[in-house]
Amino acid sequence: MYIPNVRFGPPLSPALRGTPVATADRAATVAAAAAAAASPAAACDFQPDVDYFLLAGKGKEEMVRANSNKAECCQLCAEKNRLAPVASAKLFARMAAGSLQLSALKAYAKAGVTSCFPPGHGEIPKVPTTPPVDNSAVSDHDKSLALLVTSANTQELRANAIRDAIRHAWSSYKTHAWGNDELLPIAGKGRNRGFNMAVTMVDSLDTLWLAGLKDEFIDARDWLAAHFHNKINAIGKTVSVFETTIRVLGGLLSAYDLSQEKIFLDLAVKLGQKILGVVTARGVTPYTFAGGRGGSSCPSLAESGTLQLEMRYLSHVTGDAIFAAKTMKFYETVQGYQAIDGLWPNCFERGRGKITMGADGDSFYEYLLKVWIQGGKRPEEDFLKGMYDKAVEGMEKHMVKKGADGLTYLGTATWDNHGVSYVPEMEHLTCFVPGWIGLGAQQLSEDLRQRRMKLADDIAYTCWQMYEKQPTGIAPERVKGEAMDLSKTNTKEYILRPEASEGWWYMWELTKEPKYREWGWKTFLAFEKWLWVPHGYASLKDVRQTSKTYMDRMESFFIAETLKYLLLLQDETHGMKLDRYVFNTEAHPLSILEFAPKP
Repeated sequence: MYIPNVRFGPPLSPALRGTPVATADRAATVAAAAAAAASPAAACDFQPDVDYFLLAGKGKEEMVRANSNKAECCQLCAEKNRLAPVASAKLFARMAAGSLQLSALKAYAKAGVTSCFPPGHGEIPKVPTTPPVDNSAVSDHDKSLALLVTSANTQELRANAIRDAIRHAWSSYKTHAWGNDELLPIAGKGRNRGFNMAVTMVDSLDTLWLAGLKDEFIDARDWLAAHFHNKINAIGKTVSVFETTIRVLGGLLSAYDLSQEKIFLDLAVKLGQKILGVVTARGVTPYTFAGGRGGSSCPSLAESGTLQLEMRYLSHVTGDAIFAAKTMKFYETVQGYQAIDGLWPNCFERGRGKITMGADGDSFYEYLLKVWIQGGKRPEEDFLKGMYDKAVEGMEKHMVKKGADGLTYLGTATWDNHGVSYVPEMEHLTCFVPGWIGLGAQQLSEDLRQRRMKLADDIAYTCWQMYEKQPTGIAPERVKGEAMDLSKTNTKEYILRPEASEGWWYMWELTKEPKYREWGWKTFLAFEKWLWVPHGYASLKDVRQTSKTYMDRMESFFIAETLKYLLLLQDETHGMKLDRYVFNTEAHPLSILEFAPKP
């Protein structure tokens, strides 16, 4: 029997490691392993397409060699438990004795993985129920995709195809994950990823509105009206302030801006007050509602510099100046720390370290320009435009390089005592930059505008090559070493990110060059071919592989951002014009303040 990947039972709790094992347990394990060696295929039990983890600890998964048959896998599994009985055998002995409750093991569907239980394992936990695959739905989708490829030759047909994709993603969420943070599209289940704020629902509101899915919008509104006040009251201490602001607060404010329904404003005010309560007097925002520091072990640029659009809008529509005043204070604070050529390190308080237009830095620079535009480009806020201009110049000086393949790469930089050095690592996250450069270039003299637009176009094309050069037509999380074949990167997955589509949409709006629409359309067709599953859209483990090696993950930003930008690229009637709206970093459109509702 072909078994692509096999787990040695469930990943184990660190608490079980290094604990003495009773002699009887050890002897039983050795005897069981000997029995397995004599008749390996009969000794182990296997469960296909399911994996486990122990709720009491994290543990690490340990792979058996790929392409092993059942007998080989069982021998390896039993031997592993013989060599490490402290971990495995004691766990299984506890299961058999009943001292370890089965509820302590969390099972989840995982295509391509087979769990191996060695001799003496006791009762195996039940496999989670996975909705059956509707083969007729798969067949119908394949036929529809073939028709799209050959006949979707008008903007209306293309836009409607993307509306259908939004409808499919949303209806899958509603059917299988309603009220949860996100959908598991392979398992057909919902889960809360530490937020417990129905994140996909709130994040999708304005996309539903713009797609014309008003019944779906009303369903979400009614659920939120009934449940979301309690959700806000119960926000956990470990919840990310940054993600709550851009996804949840941004989603509520945009829904209010588009629909003018007061329930969204009421919820946004309540959530905004909760967020504002953890922002310091200096405008510095912690990683979570309990404080603390994120993956960089510091307050980051993005965390403190990505509240201003939302909070200024909230001040404008409520008449309460405190939301804007407290968060705008960060611009004064950050200017008190050392920068180099308009760039601050992600850990701005340290004065040295990583500088990036990717994670932990990106949206700080994005908001410099957008906050200035949101406020009406007033002279008293020209310092923001000045900070933006210097950042673009610094980025071009330290982070933009021409590769041997002729492409223009946007890497990261490291600032240390010897100066700034270039690191050839381009994140998918940085593909928002073409739109950011292009939007700011409209305010410049003609010569400089043309030079900046050329830079924006060059980076946008590199982002397109990140997609086009892969067998699936889908880009990875990052490329390293300026190698589009991904030979130098260890992050080959695609988790439904929106930034390339975002950059292409801005460039289309600013130039009306058809190539940006074509890139977006080809990318959408690739999504339909490789990411569509009966219960939503799944992420890919490796964009080079055409075997559909999925990750069971549909982030809220897939509807909120990726599909929205793809729709806006093709839709002739959307009305989201850049002289009327400014988008937050989660693609939630907010009216420029002079056009926004007033209290």
